[in-house]
Amino acid sequence: MSRRLGLVVLAAVLATMVAGSACFAQLTVPNAYVKGSGAIKIGDSKNIGQFEINVVKQGPVVSGGLKFTEIAPNSTKPVAVIVSRVVKTLCVQGNFATVTAEGLWNNTPVEIKVECLDDNPSGDWFHIRAKPIRSLLPVIYDAAGGVIKGDIVVFSQPAVYGYAKGCGAIRTSNAGIGRFWFTAELTAAGVRGWINYVDLNPLATSITARPTAVIYVPRIDWAAIEGNSIKMRGKGTLNGQPALVEVKAVDNGPFAAGVAPDEFYIRATSPTADAVTAVYEAGGPLIGGDIVVVSIKTTE
Repeated sequence: MSRRLGLVVLAAVLATMVAGSACFAQLTVPNAYVKGSGAIKIGDSKNIGQFEINVVKQGPVVSGGLKFTEIAPNSTKPVAVIVSRVVKTLCVQGNFATVTAEGLWNNTPVEIKVECLDDNPSGDWFHIRAKPIRSLLPVIYDAAGGVIKGDIVVFSQPAVYGYAKGCGAIRTSNAGIGRFWFTAELTAAGVRGWINYVDLNPLATSITARPTAVIYVPRIDWAAIEGNSIKMRGKGTLNGQPALVEVKAVDNGPFAAGVAPDEFYIRATSPTADAVTAVYEAGGPLIGGDIVVVSIKTTE
């Protein structure tokens, strides 16, 4: 093996070992958000409404803000300025978002409602309304129109039907230890997830000793949950070469006396159509770590 290839393999092993130190650490993804900036035309006038909005929902918490300014041609003073002070709610349905907030309209306290449409066939759309707080007065400002400049992005996470995650180790042949890390999520938009696996010889005296197998699947293509187990498939690499990878993970419950340990099985084959023999295969009960498999029932 060349020195360069050895360094590449070592880097992959060290990266997965570092990842294993925080087994289930994941980036936090917002449940929903609406973001954008741009301008709309105000009614039949020549006035322009400039907007900025950035509202994010993470669990029950909604944060962010918005600003809207109506400007008339050849005028040095804005016709209207609406600024949020507290964002109260964000509701996303498909590509349509509704935001409610409290803030100021020309320094007057108001309730604010904003509606945004993202990627409509006719283009993005923006609507803002302001109503005095604790007042019998009707709406004092209302403007809507297609976005003539800029862009609006509306996002919401698809419904999740199940998920699995794991981090641990199994025994392999020749007194080796197979360490794995994976996460998978089954959603209405498809499967999301990845798999990392390294088979190491714990008795090796050199840190540069080549592992038996380094498997990486950057994206899981298919997954299915059956009871307390999940099966996953994806295209990845085995020691840097293309491979088709299959994994089965079994969640037998929290580690305790009298309870069978969780199980992990992995198989990597050549991506050629006539391949029937595994290039690498290992599996068995965990000697450390944990696997979690959860199926979520829907009301549909």
